Amino acid sequence: MADTADRILTDLRRRRDELRPLVTELERIEAAIDALERANTSNGSGAAPAPKRRRGRPRKGDPNRTDQFLALVREGGTSISAAAQELGIGPNYLYRIANTLQSEGTIRKEGREYVMNVDGESTENADVVEPPAEDGDDDNLVTDEGVNEGTREIAQE
Repeated sequence: MADTADRILTDLRRRRDELRPLVTELERIEAAIDALERANTSNGSGAAPAPKRRRGRPRKGDPNRTDQFLALVREGGTSISAAAQELGIGPNYLYRIANTLQSEGTIRKEGREYVMNVDGESTENADVVEPPAEDGDDDNLVTDEGVNEGTREIAQE
């Protein structure tokens, strides 16, 4: 039994001696990495890591791109390229926003710039549809309950 323990102890000591240089090399490499990372962020030569950007829908209450674009237009008119550069986004997205705002009558285009529409030609409430008048007709009741036009005759029977 003593021979087995001595043999195992000898093997373990030999293996430890084999691994010791690797462990010291690992410690030196880790120290060098730490030193380089500290030097890179402490002096102005290396840029600090970029902050993480939140992806997905903006949080409720945060100004969305439409609000940001409208704020730039309110400040005195702006072109798509200037607004895109200011907001840090691609111009193709702003073209979509500008077309929507223009069709709503909120802004208008003058040359290459978009300005607020102050002519009173706003079609802001153009989508509003007046509710049907109450005339006691049962056909309204049928459509209000979700019965489609194809089953109107069945519902009347």
